[in-house]
Amino acid sequence: GGLISELNENDVLSGRGGRINNHPGNITFRTVVEDYKREYLDPRIRKLEKAHVAARLVAQIRSANPPGRFLREDADHKGKFVEIGDQKAWKKAGQALRE
Repeated sequence: GGLISELNENDVLSGRGGRINNHPGNITFRTVVEDYKREYLDPRIRKLEKAHVAARLVAQIRSANPPGRFLREDADHKGKFVEIGDQKAWKKAGQALRE
């Protein structure tokens, strides 16, 4: 994937700040996180299963219509975004599930 200039409403943006928090995809992401939280935080669930929960959450976002992408702003191109990939998306989901 290259640089992305057009965001869709299901894209989840990484980083800090109001613009990112208020992006429709980030709002949806937080709602979906809440749906998975009880399962993720269940004391009986093992670490490997937690990883599966985070991966399912990411898969749900990616299978939305239009497909949600996990993006961060490109350091060298203001206003352009790059896909962070599954590993970082899973990590982001795991962090959100623990909050």
